[in-house]
Amino acid sequence: MAIEFLLVTFPEERAVLADGARVGFTNHTLMLPTGEYEIALEGDACRPKSRDVALTGTSVVKPMVISFALLSAGGAGRRSKAGRG
Repeated sequence: MAIEFLLVTFPEERAVLADGARVGFTNHTLMLPTGEYEIALEGDACRPKSRDVALTGTSVVKPMVISFALLSAGGAGRRSKAGRG
């Protein structure tokens, strides 16, 4: 069984879930068997809610990198209308 490398970035430390199971923490390189996974973070206030990845062809020096963003308080996803006439 081949081992792949995944780096999940996020502004703070969170547990990383692969198909619902804890596999490590954000901002650290994780090792998982080759395969397809639904990657999510534990807790709320992040986007996207999850990412589907096909983990293959990585190495310790070139992990697959996926990013999650922190939702801003009270207005996530809203666009500013400032400056429109």
